[in-house]
Amino acid sequence: MLNFLLNPEIGACAFGVASLEVTPPDIMESYSRWLKAGNMAGMDYLANHLPLRQNPELLLPGAKSIISIAFPYSPTEWRPQSLPVIASYAYGADYHDVLRTRLRKAVERLESVFGGEYRICIDSAPIFERLWAEKCGIGSRSDNGLIAIPGYGTRVFLSEILSTAELPEERGVKREIVKRNGGERREREKYTSWDGCLHCGKCRKACPAGALQPDSTVDARRCLSYLTIEHRGEWTVEGERAMQTPAGRHTLFGCDICQQVCPMNAPHNTTIPPTHIEEFLPRHEIMTLTAEQAKAMTQEEFSRIFKGSAIKRTKLAGFLRNANNLK
Repeated sequence: MLNFLLNPEIGACAFGVASLEVTPPDIMESYSRWLKAGNMAGMDYLANHLPLRQNPELLLPGAKSIISIAFPYSPTEWRPQSLPVIASYAYGADYHDVLRTRLRKAVERLESVFGGEYRICIDSAPIFERLWAEKCGIGSRSDNGLIAIPGYGTRVFLSEILSTAELPEERGVKREIVKRNGGERREREKYTSWDGCLHCGKCRKACPAGALQPDSTVDARRCLSYLTIEHRGEWTVEGERAMQTPAGRHTLFGCDICQQVCPMNAPHNTTIPPTHIEEFLPRHEIMTLTAEQAKAMTQEEFSRIFKGSAIKRTKLAGFLRNANNLK
């Protein structure tokens, strides 16, 4: 019924539908402990709106169903290793803008078929998106905390659509590409359960400052992604230690190390198809940006090069802070 989500116009690689329900108490308790331990670092907003996280219906009064949707971003090419690291999710356009535009089209289709009201959530809404991805059966949580999708690994963006309509429940539907007679035909495949993580420990061992925790959560105070994207101002002593590691001195925006070493993705797993979403294709100026260019960047250049890019999240001040730390 919802197969249109897998069509090129929307571009999802997997989806699932479940009845909306209150978040289990043990999940809320675990999240509260994570917050109290200070693992969110400077992301104080993660402690806001806890009642909404506990009861997603408050995000859309009368909501009965939720669709969890994954979009692939595995790139068609990689930045040279000699250049400072830019996380691969930021090679193309900002996923918030891209997915919202595509999901609005999905909502129009849902309204015409099922009626009801809808709300799109793309990681800025206070909802446990990874929990719902598992409940909807589209993937499983890996030891690095990311959701892995069969056939696509962990390089996916998650999003949700809440609905006041009682949508038919459907677990784990993914997009398959079958090549026949020199052409390609999209097929739909259902899967009921899948645990892609091998629990091999490679991601934790490779994390430069030990940010990955045994319970698959992240201590953001030691995470290169947080420190180069979300953190504002100068780094704390703990953050500075992380940024002075060899990996930190080679990081400009974000970190992919835990994904690079994961057997589901690495070494740049050739069985995983590169993204078919045009907006996520790598931009030349981002793919070729050098440390020297980054250190000398002006506000005018920053605004022009990163227009419509997730990299604008750092603002120029954070970007230059990261650039000046490069070795």
